[in-house]
Amino acid sequence: MIFPQNHLYPIPIFALVLLVTPSIFVVGKPPRAVVTVPGQIVLGGLFPIHEAGRNATHQCGKIKADQGVQRMVAMLFALENINRERKILPQASLGAQILDTCSVDSYALEQSLEFIKSVMSNGDGVQCSDGSTATYNRQPVVAVVGAAGSQVSVMVASMLQLFKIPQVSYSSTGAELSEKPRFAFFSRVVPPDNLQAQVMARVIQALEWTYVHAIADTGSYGERGMDSFRAAAAENGICIDGDVQKISRRWTEKNFRDLLLRMHRTRKARGVVMFVDEDNLKRLLHTLDLLVFEGHTELDRHFWFVASDSWGIKQSVVRGLEHRTYGAITIAPMMREEKGYLEFFRKLSPKGFVFLEEFWTHLGCSKVEDIETFGECFDRNSISIKQESYVPFVVDTVKVVANAISKYIEEDCGRIPFHKCHLSTSGFRGERLQKYYRNVSLSKNEPPLIDANGDGIGRYDVFQLDNQGAYQKVGKWRSTDDFLAVEVEKIRRAFKLAPNEKPVSVCSTDCPRGHYRAYQDQTCCWACIPCDTSTSIHNETSCEECPIGQVPDRTLHYCVEIPPVSMRWDTTWSLVPAIFAMLGIAATLFVLSVFLKYSNTPVIMASGRELCYCMMSGIGMCYVLTFFLVSQPTASTCASTRVLMGLSMSAIYAAIITKTNRLARVFSPDSAQRPRFITPKAQVGICMAIVSVQLIGTGVWLLLDPPGTMVVFPSRTEAVLTCKATASHLLVSLLYNLLLIVACTVYAFKTRKIPENFNETRHIGFTMYSTCILWLAFGPIYFATQNNFRIQITSLCMCISLSGTVALICFFAPKVYIVLFQPYKNVRTRQSAVGRLVNQQMRFMSQFTYNPDGCNSYQPISSNQSYKPSFSAEENSHTSSAAVSAPPSRAIPPAIIEQLASTLPEPLVKKHSLQDRSLTNGIAVEEIRRRRPSSVHVMSEKAAHVTSREPTEDVQQVDLILEEIASDMHSTFL
Repeated sequence: MIFPQNHLYPIPIFALVLLVTPSIFVVGKPPRAVVTVPGQIVLGGLFPIHEAGRNATHQCGKIKADQGVQRMVAMLFALENINRERKILPQASLGAQILDTCSVDSYALEQSLEFIKSVMSNGDGVQCSDGSTATYNRQPVVAVVGAAGSQVSVMVASMLQLFKIPQVSYSSTGAELSEKPRFAFFSRVVPPDNLQAQVMARVIQALEWTYVHAIADTGSYGERGMDSFRAAAAENGICIDGDVQKISRRWTEKNFRDLLLRMHRTRKARGVVMFVDEDNLKRLLHTLDLLVFEGHTELDRHFWFVASDSWGIKQSVVRGLEHRTYGAITIAPMMREEKGYLEFFRKLSPKGFVFLEEFWTHLGCSKVEDIETFGECFDRNSISIKQESYVPFVVDTVKVVANAISKYIEEDCGRIPFHKCHLSTSGFRGERLQKYYRNVSLSKNEPPLIDANGDGIGRYDVFQLDNQGAYQKVGKWRSTDDFLAVEVEKIRRAFKLAPNEKPVSVCSTDCPRGHYRAYQDQTCCWACIPCDTSTSIHNETSCEECPIGQVPDRTLHYCVEIPPVSMRWDTTWSLVPAIFAMLGIAATLFVLSVFLKYSNTPVIMASGRELCYCMMSGIGMCYVLTFFLVSQPTASTCASTRVLMGLSMSAIYAAIITKTNRLARVFSPDSAQRPRFITPKAQVGICMAIVSVQLIGTGVWLLLDPPGTMVVFPSRTEAVLTCKATASHLLVSLLYNLLLIVACTVYAFKTRKIPENFNETRHIGFTMYSTCILWLAFGPIYFATQNNFRIQITSLCMCISLSGTVALICFFAPKVYIVLFQPYKNVRTRQSAVGRLVNQQMRFMSQFTYNPDGCNSYQPISSNQSYKPSFSAEENSHTSSAAVSAPPSRAIPPAIIEQLASTLPEPLVKKHSLQDRSLTNGIAVEEIRRRRPSSVHVMSEKAAHVTSREPTEDVQQVDLILEEIASDMHSTFL
């Protein structure tokens, strides 16, 4: 049945009272336990004098000394001071009617009906059996002080509101009670739990805990308080492990054991947030102590408690459990010491106060006859009493209500004494009375204790329990500035962990550098997924790849430009090719000096000096190119690289192809005429023409694509400063030289069978074969290492340097060796290279003769191709004349003589002409024969013996030419 809030129906409500509590009017029922303080104005009081019972038959348990008795004494203390001093309420005396709630909401509701009976007017609508008006001896209560628990206050406030009785609580912090449409007549001097929950969440955040257990009582206080904490925790990034663990008064020890073991299984959350009343707190902690004692040592110091004001700074909660609970963090409204309270309590006698008499008996002082006060009882039993934390709030509540009554009386009665004022008979109106204590200060210099909504001002202190069972203040929070000051390091040290170990209660630890979080079912639990730290920055939830040319910074939070790199001189990649190039340059200069010093010796002259100098210049440029390639790229070095890369190899292979081409034309004549352009000047001109093609191409390339530098990115993490030329440009630059290499190789192959003394072509062939293999190996290395510019540049340097080295060794090493170490071979004797060359030429020429019948064909004199002159000319002469038979007469045709003459250098031709003129002038042939080498004599004798007739004039002319070839100091054979 619901009654309107704005109207009062005494008779139906009285009938309700009779239905609800018929035992009140049953004859013989023991009177209700109540503490009464006489006064002109009466306040109601609700205190948890006893604990809650554990079964339905006994709703009240054992007496509660601190939360019940001390708070009740605090109300008596406040009434004593108000009535004695007459400062707060000078108009009338203040009395009280105090009842026990036993911390049970249903029992408290039954007790509060006593207040409802008292406010019933003097028998309005109620008559006795004889027709007279019913009267009551009890005075109506103006307001109710209490209750302690939020769940009890919710039940009582719902009933008192129907009768518009104001209620002011000293410790009910439940957030539900702030809903003023439901609890319009409820007020409190303590802040609501939603503020307390915010303080708890901020303390946990300051400790860097993100994952905690949550335990709450069933009912208004625990459930609503935990709801407020969950909201505050979500704002501060704190998660709760699983669901909130809800406990009730009906839980047994087994339920608490299962709860503790279940919470331990996660092994992640170690912090435990608690909105649990005092009784259940004790049971939970005692069960924990029992489990550890039974052998569950893993539970010892495993949980770190963060409790609400129901734990606060109460000694009764931790008494005997200090070794299990030290380090626990508790929240309590701002506390103070109420002066004179303990002295009042010690002087107080239990006589006349039913609850105090029970407490006196509980202390064992009823058996002692010579003590009368509680102070004597405490001293006799060696009890050290400390002021309970909420005693000051009880005193403040009584003062607030008394001050409001005083203002009410002052406004209605003025200077009329209260007992003569109409207010003493009409009573106080609840809705008006509460206006005098909401948002009103007790003094001018103090803030109001109750705000306009009926809630206490948010002022909390943070405490931590030490191992001695004492609460140490470690922080505070005030709603006026909304700032939490907490000593984090002091709190951490109190947990007494290992040095440098920080107490943490988290689901997942921070990911290592370079990882991001892949969240699971909660924002506090994640798996760490690695990022590509070389290319991506990361935040907590994802990786983001940097643009091309940028890499993450050291913190992996920003992308920064990649500083370009190039070849450095202090690295092996540069030192090895540079040292090799320096050695090559030194070797080239050494060969050049030898050629210059011994330029007029037969070996040097026979090597074609002009083309050799061209080759040595190209070889030198191959080595010099290395220093431009390994230097830091600039416009000038890039231009020099382009020019030298093609020019160096063009100079080498242009000279080689000129040499091989001349040999091929001389020894493979297409006609009887003298080959053209075989003079030294012509050969140098041909070589320069071939090189000029490369120079022109390079010049056009430089004009079309001016040299410069650019930054390339061979990989996502590397930037390389290089010349503005791609691999395709390099291929185009080398293409012409590759054609020269192929042509040289073809010519070397074609001239591989020329006479032995012209076997420099064998060196050319070996050079070109080696060069081809070298460049074929370079190609895959260069183009397969696009991501490593150091390997590319070093391999290019080495390949070009090795190309010059092969040419230097194959062409010049044998000649230098003969000049320096075998000088006896560098002379014109038959045993020397020059002498053997002349003999070979003689043998070559003797294979052809003239057909006397007028035929134009050449026929060999003999099919024997293995002719070799003997080491001694004399022995050769004797053995030859004895062994040779008389073959048909043959002579060397004039065309061959003309061809041989055309291949000789111009000075030699001129000398030959002079000799011919001498012959025509009658100079004796014998004089010429006297000046010939012995080999010519031998060949002439053979010719005379074989032909059986005197040598013709043509044969004599060839002998003279060969003799001049062998004796001329300026002739060049290759």
